[in-house]
Amino acid sequence: MQTRIVRIGAAIAVVAIALTVARTEAFAAKGESCSTTSTDVTSGPSSDGAEATCDAATTPPNSAKGSASGTDADATADASGGSNAKATSKGMDADATADASGGSAAKATSKGTDADATAGASGGSMAVSSAKGMSAFGDATAGTGSSAQATASGTNSDATADASGGSMAVSSAKGMDSFADATAANGSNAHATASGTDSDAEADAEQTGTNVTALATKGSVAIGSDTNPPTCTPKNGGKAKVTSPMGNCP
Repeated sequence: MQTRIVRIGAAIAVVAIALTVARTEAFAAKGESCSTTSTDVTSGPSSDGAEATCDAATTPPNSAKGSASGTDADATADASGGSNAKATSKGMDADATADASGGSAAKATSKGTDADATAGASGGSMAVSSAKGMSAFGDATAGTGSSAQATASGTNSDATADASGGSMAVSSAKGMDSFADATAANGSNAHATASGTDSDAEADAEQTGTNVTALATKGSVAIGSDTNPPTCTPKNGGKAKVTSPMGNCP
């Protein structure tokens, strides 16, 4: 009988521990969120430091939404002038900032320890940024009727996109230490894609109506613009390609 009582007691203890762990995980996973159309709202910081901040100009219609989950995660959304801003961060020290004004839309999403995503749009533009992975960084900036999209995926990956004057800039960096940068102005288009560890792709289109694309894989380097000859350095059996008004390669 004593053996049975001991076993039952042990089983109860295991269940109690499991419930405690589940409650602890649920509590730790609790995030902060906010949503507003015409006021400033802050949620948090929570017990683990997560905080979400939503600011909307007093003159509607605007929409600002923020969500932060993880130790010291931070999400900030700021909308004004009939705009929409959404920021979402998930992970320790993850940071997401979305700022939209003048009838624009901005969305920033970060996921992973120290991941950082920033999106800024103004003058009837759209900016979308995403950073996924430890210390990943994504930054998209669009102004004056433009569109910018930056996507970073992988440890220390870095993607930036900057568009202005009715242009489009798209950058994608996928892989550890990959880098992609796209800059477009004056009604131009720039696309930069870096795939694989240490890959580097850069596209710069700033002359009226030009198009520049750059693709780098497996650690290769591809740099193109509408003012200088292209640079293509394939590595590790990867690809390095550029299409531009100043020439194509390979």
